[in-house]
Amino acid sequence: MAIDLFQSFTRKRSSRSWLSIVLLSLWAVSAANAESDPIDAEHWRRQQLKKVARKIDDAASDNERLEYEARQSWLHRWEPGQMTSAPTRSPIESDLVEEPLLGRLERPVEMDADVWQRITMAQVELHAVDTDDDRKENVREIIESARRYEELLSEHLPSQLQQLPAPTAWALAYARYRLGRALAYRELPSVRERWPISEPVRYQQQLSAVYQRLIDQAGRGRPEFILLEDRMLRRAGQKGRALKLLEANQQSIEPKWYLKKRRDLLEELGWEPPYQEAARIYFEAGYRDDP
Repeated sequence: MAIDLFQSFTRKRSSRSWLSIVLLSLWAVSAANAESDPIDAEHWRRQQLKKVARKIDDAASDNERLEYEARQSWLHRWEPGQMTSAPTRSPIESDLVEEPLLGRLERPVEMDADVWQRITMAQVELHAVDTDDDRKENVREIIESARRYEELLSEHLPSQLQQLPAPTAWALAYARYRLGRALAYRELPSVRERWPISEPVRYQQQLSAVYQRLIDQAGRGRPEFILLEDRMLRRAGQKGRALKLLEANQQSIEPKWYLKKRRDLLEELGWEPPYQEAARIYFEAGYRDDP
């Protein structure tokens, strides 16, 4: 009986030893493959650059050429295995204009006190529902609140106070940004599941109109509103230009959103090697996608 137990114990230890050897072997192969990945990625990069160069030569329009030139520019700068793990900071960050709180501003002399009170309360109500934690769940309320707030500002602010750099004009620009961002959120799968876009043409018109109002007022390339501009480029299929814009403005974007949007754009472009690197960096930074 004792001999049988000893033989059984020996066999189990032997099995565990063989299992350990197999696992270590697999790990070694995996590590070897990982070490060769930069070489494979560099080969992929060179091949991709050749394809993009042909696309530039064959471009049928300026827009198409600019799109492929943006892709070419990014691929030239990318060094496999050397992708940044956080957005690069620069002095431009201090030049960002924060959203003014109307309750802290003096009432414009041209505006009645009760109207000013309605506008300041509309901003407070919008800020209460449009938060990072609850934005997806509150999309419907945010759209209604932002639309009402923008209409009040547009209707009652004198024209000179709707022109940047007036603080009230910045408040109006942020109202348009918040409305455009909320409308863009409607396209997220988790939001569409709860609130389907039943009239896609009307929806497209609403999003395009508020984005155009923001661009007409603030111009393109404003770092405060860069994520909405980036989203609109992605929606238009201009993913290379969206990636270029994202990289050029990374210093004004919160790290999580920069890393996430870089990863997503690389995936949408179908660029597997840089996408895998960006996905790993996003995960190792401790970020996870919301359900």
